[in-house]
Amino acid sequence: MSKPLRVIVIGAGLSGLAIAQGLKKNDIDCVVVDKESTPRDRNWGVTIAWSHPFLQKLLPENLWNRLHECQPDPALDSREAGCESVIIRDGQSGQTMVEPPFPGVRRLNIQKTRRSWGECVHVKFGKTITGITLEADSVTAHFQDGTSETGSVLIGSDGGGSWVRRFLLEDAADAQVLPYMFLNFPIRYPAEQARKMERMMHPIVDVGIHPKSMYIGIFLLDKPDLSRPETWIFYILATWPKGENDVVEDRNYVDELRQRMNGWADPYKSAVEWVTTDIQAKPVPLKIWGTKQWDNRGGRVTLSGDAAHSMTFHRGQGANNAICDSERFVSAMVSVKNADRSIKDALDAYDADVLRRGAQEVEVSRVQTDALHDYANFFNSPIMQHGIKPTIDINANDADKV
Repeated sequence: MSKPLRVIVIGAGLSGLAIAQGLKKNDIDCVVVDKESTPRDRNWGVTIAWSHPFLQKLLPENLWNRLHECQPDPALDSREAGCESVIIRDGQSGQTMVEPPFPGVRRLNIQKTRRSWGECVHVKFGKTITGITLEADSVTAHFQDGTSETGSVLIGSDGGGSWVRRFLLEDAADAQVLPYMFLNFPIRYPAEQARKMERMMHPIVDVGIHPKSMYIGIFLLDKPDLSRPETWIFYILATWPKGENDVVEDRNYVDELRQRMNGWADPYKSAVEWVTTDIQAKPVPLKIWGTKQWDNRGGRVTLSGDAAHSMTFHRGQGANNAICDSERFVSAMVSVKNADRSIKDALDAYDADVLRRGAQEVEVSRVQTDALHDYANFFNSPIMQHGIKPTIDINANDADKV
């Protein structure tokens, strides 16, 4: 190569930071930029299972050994606790419908994860990308503040509304909005209720489906103080089919959710009933983007994570695939650094893998979303056939070492 290898990472989320750590681990220069002026306050959780071997390749040993610190409950060892699984219940009876086992499965708190994976990575915040220019041996990203960054490769890890995806695909980058109401919000309970909720719910993933075509998930988001249950933060996700007049600007949809809890069993019934009246939330669009082929501009621009394959959360595949993307991209850059492949060949191979996995997983997750709102046919759904394993052969030797 005529210039030293340098990667521009757009987006300091899960995939962007994992890529940065993997590149740093392999002595490849990179810069991470993010449009937020500071790390976002918004917090949520993700499930990882089969992606553990890929993550171990990316993170330095000290961060890998501290992965438990990124969990909502840093003291939880799912293996020792005998909860290496996720649970789906009949929301009407509370009885378990399926509890597929997944060795090593864990939840990650996004804020904790970004703080941890951001260690020793210099992220330039307040950088809104406005343009990309290409030369024969370089790519330059231009930002709203008048600055720019030049490198060998640019990867858009900038989420479901990716600017980089829009640059590559124009109108074909548009997301699809699914016909479901999607409500999500964090809550704290008084100490006694918090302890009771923890006893009732599965510590990793606890979701229920109901004959009323509803889905509710209850998760632990954080335990700021292990000895004070009143500080623990829980998280509720709820989806149901959207009606013509369901979106009302001034409505508090936590109240709407309460009204829909008739006929639900615990832990879901209590989880919603115990939410105090001051908690408010509005529905957000449930969007997907079904991975379409992009032109990587001669191996200079590509995508990862939600930018490459925005999928619903109902099968827990988003974070797993984002981590897999990250490891595959870093491996591609290592092959370029070692002069085993050209940038074009390395990125073409990377893109082909992301396209194959992304197109498949976005569609399977969409089918699973529909199935979770079709109580009578749930047992024919992808999660009954595959659980939260990948539906295609990712890499048998790695995926089996979770």
